Amino acid sequence: MTASNIDKVTLRVLGGAFDAVAKEMAQTLYRMSNSSIIRESEDIGCGIFDPIGQELCESETSPMHIGSLPFYIRGFMRKLEGKIEDGDVIIHNHPYHGASHTPDLAVAVPIFDEGVLIGFSAATAHLVDTGAAAPGLNIDLIDLFAEGTIYDSIKLYERGVRNEAVWSILQDSVRTPDHNASDIEAMIAATRLGRKRFLDLTGRYGCETVMATARHWMDYSEGRLRAEIAKIPDGDYSAESWLDHDGRNWDTMLKVVVTLRIKGDGITIDLTGSADEVETGFNVPFEGSLKVACFYAIRTLLLDQAETEDFIPQNEGIFRAVDVIAPKGSIFNPNFPRACFARMAQVQRVIDCIIRALAPVMPERATGGNAATVMSVSYSGFDKERAQYWVCVEVNEGSYGGRATKDGLDCVDNLMANTRNVPCEEIELHYPLRVERYEMRPESPGAGKWRGGCGHVREVRFLEDGFFSCNGDRILEPPYGIFGGLAGHGARLTVNPGTKDEAEWPSKVSGRKVTVGDVIRVCGPASAGYGDPLERDPKSVLADVIDGIFNDAQAQADYGVVIAGSKIDFVATATLRKERSR
Repeated sequence: MTASNIDKVTLRVLGGAFDAVAKEMAQTLYRMSNSSIIRESEDIGCGIFDPIGQELCESETSPMHIGSLPFYIRGFMRKLEGKIEDGDVIIHNHPYHGASHTPDLAVAVPIFDEGVLIGFSAATAHLVDTGAAAPGLNIDLIDLFAEGTIYDSIKLYERGVRNEAVWSILQDSVRTPDHNASDIEAMIAATRLGRKRFLDLTGRYGCETVMATARHWMDYSEGRLRAEIAKIPDGDYSAESWLDHDGRNWDTMLKVVVTLRIKGDGITIDLTGSADEVETGFNVPFEGSLKVACFYAIRTLLLDQAETEDFIPQNEGIFRAVDVIAPKGSIFNPNFPRACFARMAQVQRVIDCIIRALAPVMPERATGGNAATVMSVSYSGFDKERAQYWVCVEVNEGSYGGRATKDGLDCVDNLMANTRNVPCEEIELHYPLRVERYEMRPESPGAGKWRGGCGHVREVRFLEDGFFSCNGDRILEPPYGIFGGLAGHGARLTVNPGTKDEAEWPSKVSGRKVTVGDVIRVCGPASAGYGDPLERDPKSVLADVIDGIFNDAQAQADYGVVIAGSKIDFVATATLRKERSR
């Protein structure tokens, strides 16, 4: 059957139903999970896929999670092709076979209709610990096997019966068995619900109609994206940037080179020229992370559903128009068994470079330099009473650069994270930690006609001895301004600020030992400006001064706006701006 045999009302109803299934799966996973990284930060992905892993629908959660699930499915099917049975529950986290990185475990259940495999209901979520070298996050690792337990195409359930040996390994090989067990059970519940809801649709409309509709919406989304790509003039567009270091060699920055080749209605994103693979875990899984980031960037720039009244579902069709190249042996396509635990800072920077590269031909959609990192951290320690570790993983905020008609966004997740912060109350209720400061960063963001977004500052005190890890970046290279906008400010990581023991730490640390009373200060980057700061409306400058974004002196130095007594001196401002514009 083809979509031409299906009426338009049914096509639209089923298209909406697909989205509803994925959203309900995500809600189930949030509500049932134990760890704050899932329950509060929503660091997950859920969706329905066909038998070869093509995405039919996805939840509105982290694009890194959901976009990698097609590669997870293709990864485990290389071993399980022809061996899938009704009632199976498959787990998988191998980063060289589709996973986004080791902590992001996938759970998938097959969907059978009248004995025929028609697809998978699948979810991924970040587990707080994988049994790696340090509790929580890890960067300074020697190889993949130091990342923790690898589950490659494993049946946790077979024909509906749980494999107790595998279930035991899932708990006995990690520091947080209770959290992990609860989170995995929540993922199983979410995927089983997705299977049920999808079979409800096939039972009502017929399997042929449902699958033909899915193919229709994939083709439709592909066509809509290709139409937008075709509007960009053919040619090569490039940008480059520098990452701080690999988490061990702190004096060696790592180059990121992004070239976009536009030809007709297709686009190729080429990372040739980027740094070679490194000896730590600061490498990027090619399929499960880099490709997903590139797909996301193009979809977001060219086909933002928030800017159209049309229904344009996110599905496999969005991926078809974008090709991705990264030389084997580079940081973006490492050789097995290189560790690749910490990959978010790199792919965020790729997206930032894509935006800068396209800015000359898409100024209305570009931004000034973004934070392009979220300073992910983990706090941990050992609970003697429970004989388990406690681990709190937090995805801190970033900020966005100024836009063509608006200022950048302050203190929010950045680019492809789409996660939420962990509330202070949640942290203090469940962990021996105290959040003593949480506010917008006092350093002003990059100036511009439209200013960049403000970074955040958060200070957390350890109430017991423990460990701290950070997977961040952007300390050494600030976000760049565009079209005359000024650069923002880099991130900072400080231990015991304002004391005799104050020390600046690099952006990436693994399992640093801390003692009771130690304070960790995390500062997210402030983003860059868009356009000439001298063109900013003086009233907007005054509003920023009143709001404490910057002071009178900075208003005059960066924007040429003279403010005295909370009022604008328009004559002095006009004179000063005229002098500077000569």
